[in-house]
Amino acid sequence: MKIVNIDAPENLTEKVVRLSIPEFISEVVRPLEEDFYDCSHHQIIRGVHSYDINTPLPLSPIWKFERGRYENIAALLHAIPIYLRDSRPDIIRDENSIIDPLGAYYSNRKGASPYIELYLTAIDSSAGNDDKHFIWLFTQVLIHELAHAALDIFNLEDTPQSEKVFYHTEFGRWREESMANAVALQIIKDYDNKDFYDYTKQFMQSQPAEYALGVLMENFGYRDFRSVFDSKEQGVDSNLQQEWLNYVKGTPDWEGLHKWNELLRS
Repeated sequence: MKIVNIDAPENLTEKVVRLSIPEFISEVVRPLEEDFYDCSHHQIIRGVHSYDINTPLPLSPIWKFERGRYENIAALLHAIPIYLRDSRPDIIRDENSIIDPLGAYYSNRKGASPYIELYLTAIDSSAGNDDKHFIWLFTQVLIHELAHAALDIFNLEDTPQSEKVFYHTEFGRWREESMANAVALQIIKDYDNKDFYDYTKQFMQSQPAEYALGVLMENFGYRDFRSVFDSKEQGVDSNLQQEWLNYVKGTPDWEGLHKWNELLRS
């Protein structure tokens, strides 16, 4: 795991060091490590960052796995650089991206290395300046952004157009954000720390509706993104997409959402 400070406040970067966040995250995703180390076939593709923020960013490879392997959270955790920032930049570097307030994933669609930014001031504030809650929220946000990375890599593979997931549509955004939270919540649940799990669940429920929806999707089997890929934006009729959006913007429940999920995957 490569974590590099760019412009985050010193007291907050000290929290990352003092609380041994990298080790904690590795413990949380440990159940997925077995799949990662079982993957022996990969090639390393090197790239450079395509923008200048007056701070040199170290190059880092992204591992291009065989189909069915690159979606594993443990693999991505060790492949994508993580940059600590004070707050989100004023300039959105990718015109098609929507930056989350606590963190953001920047894709490699323009040939640059993908990377994740975590905005420590916003995370600390959202955690109520509490050290324990800071490490929990930091971990949850990172796993959530890794979900975006997994879907981005999937879309860059030799994937049929009908199977791609597109974030720029409203349907695609709601599906991706909710599934990313569902994956993160399931991984944290598997870590078997009830206080951590309860805190994460409560935080997700306080987020905008497309994020909070992930709490209802937790038990759909979303754990390492394999199930996430079963729902394809281009493979769903536009009228059905709108019907699903109308449903989730109302008062969805687990049973109804599960039936809808099966319909979207059929």
